[in-house]
Amino acid sequence: MKIGNLKISENSKPIIIAEIAQSHCGSYKKIIRYIDKLSLTGVDVIKFQTHYTIEESTLDEPFRKKISKKYKNRFEYWKKMEFSEKEWKKIKKYCEKKNVVFLSSPFSIKAAKMLKRIGMNAWKIGSGEFFSKNLIKYISKFQQTMLLSTGLANYNDINKTLRFLKPKNKKIILLQCTSEYPSKISRVGVNIVKEFQEKYNLFVGLSDHSGSVIPSINALNLGAKVVEVH
Repeated sequence: MKIGNLKISENSKPIIIAEIAQSHCGSYKKIIRYIDKLSLTGVDVIKFQTHYTIEESTLDEPFRKKISKKYKNRFEYWKKMEFSEKEWKKIKKYCEKKNVVFLSSPFSIKAAKMLKRIGMNAWKIGSGEFFSKNLIKYISKFQQTMLLSTGLANYNDINKTLRFLKPKNKKIILLQCTSEYPSKISRVGVNIVKEFQEKYNLFVGLSDHSGSVIPSINALNLGAKVVEVH
């Protein structure tokens, strides 16, 4: 298995992923500054999210006003967060220039097609897309590493998705995740990293939203191969 040029095996060192998500607020210049800063920390991968508004939102969908009063609806918000394929290609190249791997979660098949065109060779499926069967089915055709976040899934959901996926693509890394922002440390569920290892015989990791280094350190001590920090 690989993420970018990073190999994942029983003996490989753990991979640390820094998640930028929408922290850039739609600013290409801010993304470059984030890459500059994060590349100095020793992280292996910098991860983004790729959204196409027309694929995800409607003008009638209300926005979470507690987060921002600048946007009338989610359509307007996602439109602000979009980048062109040319810009994504430049972002990927800039990550490589700074010796970090570029990774972005697609939130539609259109986004996955674009990311494949620019040369991304591993796939992070966010917790919200864990149930997007069409997206997962499409990406599984590439036979490339898939990181699956389980923040909204129970064991029945995970079992069902793995039964669907394993015949198509066995390059799976299962990430324990709690979909709260931020998560209380008591609710991160680091112990589930070990449960996943024993139950599924897969490489396992943690996607952490706590804002503390403690869960990541504990997960690494339990044998996590990937730690994603939000």
